[in-house]
Amino acid sequence: MNRLVARRPEGEDGMALVMVLATMLIASTFAFSSLAYALNTQSFSRKNQDFHSALAAAQAGIDDYIGYLNRNDNYARLPDDCTNVALRGPRTVANSCGWNSVTVPGWKPVDSGNPSGPQFHYDVNPGQLDSRGVIEVKSTGKVGTTTRTLEVGVGRGGSTQFLYYTDHEDADPDNEFVYPGGMPTRCKEYWWNGRRTNGSGCVEITFIGGDVLDGAVHTNDTPLFTTYGGKKPKFLQGLETSDPKCKAAVAGTPSTYGNCDRTGNGGDYGSSWPTYSDPKYLPDNSDQFRTYPGCHYKGATRIKFNATGQMQVWSKKTTPGTAACGGSNPNGVLVNVPNDQVIYVEADTSVGEHQCLSGEIGDGLPLGTYTGNNATDYTYDLNMTQNTQFCGKGNLYVEGVLKGRTTIAASNSITVTGDLVLQGGLGGPDMLGIVAANSVEVMHPWIDSWYCSDYKKGTCRVAWAFKGTPSEDNSWPKRYVDVDRGSVFPTNGVQIAGSIQTLQHSFFVQSYNKGSNQGSLYVRGSIAQSWRGIVGTGSGTTGYFKDYGYDKRLRYAAPPYFPQWTNAVWAANYTGEISPQYR
Repeated sequence: MNRLVARRPEGEDGMALVMVLATMLIASTFAFSSLAYALNTQSFSRKNQDFHSALAAAQAGIDDYIGYLNRNDNYARLPDDCTNVALRGPRTVANSCGWNSVTVPGWKPVDSGNPSGPQFHYDVNPGQLDSRGVIEVKSTGKVGTTTRTLEVGVGRGGSTQFLYYTDHEDADPDNEFVYPGGMPTRCKEYWWNGRRTNGSGCVEITFIGGDVLDGAVHTNDTPLFTTYGGKKPKFLQGLETSDPKCKAAVAGTPSTYGNCDRTGNGGDYGSSWPTYSDPKYLPDNSDQFRTYPGCHYKGATRIKFNATGQMQVWSKKTTPGTAACGGSNPNGVLVNVPNDQVIYVEADTSVGEHQCLSGEIGDGLPLGTYTGNNATDYTYDLNMTQNTQFCGKGNLYVEGVLKGRTTIAASNSITVTGDLVLQGGLGGPDMLGIVAANSVEVMHPWIDSWYCSDYKKGTCRVAWAFKGTPSEDNSWPKRYVDVDRGSVFPTNGVQIAGSIQTLQHSFFVQSYNKGSNQGSLYVRGSIAQSWRGIVGTGSGTTGYFKDYGYDKRLRYAAPPYFPQWTNAVWAANYTGEISPQYR
């Protein structure tokens, strides 16, 4: 049987082989391209992973150093810890570890079980720990050949974290007007402990309608609120209390906010709310200021700051010394403000404590003509008859325009005799701390006149008697232009731009219950006190209304040598990434 077979056309021999080879080439190209892409992607992913892991390692270094601080508050002040490999590195000064300028940086593994994994090294500068309360830490994380560095300010925190802080909500034990027979011992307990009642003899100070606090507020006690003029006191940034009942407050549910104040009425919180917080405690370390660098004075001292970066000083009992700015017995001397240092006034033990005589402080203070009980008549400021104001104690009288960063401190009390404003305003570099072991007072002169009806041979033979009705001197406190506004502010009142801290007592207005309403007590900074000081009567007829606002710069830095909490932990105040310190 014959079979017909088709012939391939001439010229097409080998075409199929070419097509097969071409197809294989194209497929191979795609395969190699995919492989190359995969390899490149893997390399990019590896670098990206190392980049992020290096930052995490740098943060681990910060956490590691903070851990050392929380185990030992003085860790930053100790010599180099030779056992801490993360600290090992180049040194230009002698040290116990023998590290020098060519010492190779040490790297500490994030995971001690994986020494070849992510690592960190940190460099520490505690130079601003005393002056600004901050330790500068630069931590570098390393993964493979990738490094990243974080710069962090580490601090322990203090009252400057809050606009307003109080330990007790009661009137100061030294307030003889509210405690003529002395404060009952039970008043030293917190209101929330259940051991006290309204009839206990303890006088709790009230936040009243018209008070405005624009900043975080903390009290270890239970606050008391009073509605006035149809208004409640305003807490624009919330309120913390250590009253356990406040744990029942629920954010966004105003009906629960009454758990956080003693009357149960709640305050005006705006968009914020009250919360519970553990107690925080102030130190009583006023004596430490004696060891800090700056200007040191003795006895009653008068200071007026001016906008040139200088201050005029009267301190008639101060003797020459390396820390006494202005020489022996300065009497109106101009000296430079000790920048990033302190101005400290301590008691003068060489003289007996006595009511200050006319002109004894300086610059016309104290007011009046009192020169002792050997005159036919005289005038004086009744506030100066208080034992806490006696000459011989460590008291400071201050006002003016500050240019620079300084903390004024006194072993007894500080009296604000006029506005304390900052030359650069609240947005500038100037910063003021005000620390008193006893109290910080706002001057409100209450002038009295006396005469002797039977005076002979330099002696009054009968009891002294009033010559007239006491009256306030409204020319005090003195006023200074607020540079942010170009005029005095507030128009009616007094301004204090600074961080106030009273270590044993309170911040209050002298003779707050006498005379007329003084306007607004305008504070921009922070206030911390052991006891509540009174700045005006509840009806607002005398003294001041509160107008307190927080200086936001205090979130990152404190005034020089400002006290910190006694029970706080170390933490990062600020953080940011900088160029890698090591590669």
